[in-house]
Amino acid sequence: MSAASKVDLHGLMGMLSVSDDSKEKTGRDGTRSDQRQTSSSADGWSGNSAGPQRKSGQDRSEEYREKGNELYKLGAFEAALDYYTRSINADPRNEKAIGNRCAVNTVMKRFREALSDAEYGIGLNPRWGKLYSRKAVAHFYLKQFDECVASYTKALELEPGNAEYAEALTQAKAKGGSVENLRRKAEAERKKREQGAVRSHSAGISDDNGAVRRNLAAIKAAKMQEMYKKDMLNYQRVRRDSVSKWRESTGRSGEKPEEDRGRSVNVDLFGFLRGRCTKCECTAWDRDVDKVQNAWGNMEAIQCSLCGHSNQDHESCGQFPMTEPVKPKAGGWQGEEQDIPGIHRAK
Repeated sequence: MSAASKVDLHGLMGMLSVSDDSKEKTGRDGTRSDQRQTSSSADGWSGNSAGPQRKSGQDRSEEYREKGNELYKLGAFEAALDYYTRSINADPRNEKAIGNRCAVNTVMKRFREALSDAEYGIGLNPRWGKLYSRKAVAHFYLKQFDECVASYTKALELEPGNAEYAEALTQAKAKGGSVENLRRKAEAERKKREQGAVRSHSAGISDDNGAVRRNLAAIKAAKMQEMYKKDMLNYQRVRRDSVSKWRESTGRSGEKPEEDRGRSVNVDLFGFLRGRCTKCECTAWDRDVDKVQNAWGNMEAIQCSLCGHSNQDHESCGQFPMTEPVKPKAGGWQGEEQDIPGIHRAK
């Protein structure tokens, strides 16, 4: 890509900032959160005169979402993604959490997941212009420029005069995208389905017996398997490169980063694998996994538990993803939560 045609990533993603909703929050029942007699404890329970009661899914969802926003602003995108997922699992109709996770997936360049979140959120609130813009960003980086133009066009219908959307729409059109192209593709796909149905009927295969649907399902499953293989190869490559740099930095040839309960103690709060300390003789960054669970306002969460120096004082060996791509099975993605469109597995 030439310098003249290079796309401004930050310009397209200008609408990806999340809100902490610090103003007065109102629930779906019309009451304010401070009228619900709930505490802000992280264990999901509230206290009153009748004894402890478990918080509602909506309250727990909003708490998880706010923690995700805090982590997002710190740049801890992988941790923020985890809390947004918890928020959605607690309340699958929390459209703000879905929009927030769409934003963090986009920042992490997980564009397929971001597109899934955007489509799910639009299904809940089809009048949310910002979510159409986030859907457009995902389409853009998946090189689906026709769909990108259609999404930005819809976003501008809902928010006329938005300069960011208008500028991004111009960039998408410059890539050859157009709503008319999308209509033509949809029409061609419809005709293809009709012709396939006619051929199946003439061959004595009726759609009523499910043969055509099974064939289509098999094709979709094969595509999902291929997508999973590509994602897994990229996941393994990134981890392999990070471990190679870590071994060189620490001098621990042949060793792997240590893990505790599925979380690497050699990876900092921001997802970077850290090597030797540049200020002392400490050979590798080490963190207390339990402290990271309560990292808000706790500076010890970004200090090495061996030498006390910060994560920035230890050599960065690159991002070290801890969550593998979800492996599809014959009937679709694994996990019951995948029955809800847009839901991804939490850590």
